[in-house]
Amino acid sequence: MRMLSLMMILTVPALAQDKSYAAFPTGEGDPNAITCRPPQRTPGERLPGPEVCKKNSVWAQYRRDGMDVAPDGKHDITLKASNVGPGRNCRQVGGGGGATSGNSVSMVCE
Repeated sequence: MRMLSLMMILTVPALAQDKSYAAFPTGEGDPNAITCRPPQRTPGERLPGPEVCKKNSVWAQYRRDGMDVAPDGKHDITLKASNVGPGRNCRQVGGGGGATSGNSVSMVCE
């Protein structure tokens, strides 16, 4: 039992992947790297939607297909109908500090 616990402690950091953040992930870079979109304001809701994390290869496929993940993090939406993308007025709210600071970061797009 003790050996199993030790093995798990040693392998957990190896399983963890670094994440990068982008307000509009395009899928550029290492196809296997993880990029996260910060939470977005969900229309009609008080709280923002969830952080959405996907491999760059998946984000690239979304962009090729003209799609995005809705602010609720559950549904796929077309970019034309959703009024999202690089030209959209988005800003970071909260946070500050590095990725390990524990501060919450949200994106507000208008």
